[in-house]
Amino acid sequence: MGSKAAKLILTIFTLMIVGGAYFLVDEYCHQKFIEGFREGQEDYKDFCIYVITSLTLSDIRFHSKVALNSLERGSAGAFNLSMVELKSDFMMLGWTLVESAMYLFPDEFPDNKTLANMTETYHCFTFVELSQKAFLNGTANVSAVREGLILIHDFATEWRGSHNYPSEELLKANAELQRKCGELVQRVKAS
Repeated sequence: MGSKAAKLILTIFTLMIVGGAYFLVDEYCHQKFIEGFREGQEDYKDFCIYVITSLTLSDIRFHSKVALNSLERGSAGAFNLSMVELKSDFMMLGWTLVESAMYLFPDEFPDNKTLANMTETYHCFTFVELSQKAFLNGTANVSAVREGLILIHDFATEWRGSHNYPSEELLKANAELQRKCGELVQRVKAS
């Protein structure tokens, strides 16, 4: 078996393990939240948001790093797989940010449009999707794709290390990340 095939298998296996662990923790948190809700204990919601956000940021950090390394090596298969996972990660991040906003601002969310916009992950999702397609078609602005993946990786690394969630600061940082991803979408589209 070639070196590339072995690396691809290892990458797939690692993604399966990370996904399985994520699923187990997600199920545990949902159960604990339901139990805590029944008992009137909001601490479980805070704990579950923390755990799910932490896992999601870890996934974003991992998948963006794999995508970046695959981009540098020109490995289309690994790049494609990591970008598929990264899109899923941004959907999950959106969910955790909505949960955070509801937890932190129960009287304002979702009516407060500024707050609601802070939970959106559309621009980074679109950046990942367009970058994936462009790279696979051979039309990618590799510089813009690299810049975006580094931006996403750095965001996830910083916030994963801060352990400051759920928080309004993370919501604001996400809004800034989305703004930057939106600008990069235009550069990826221009290629």
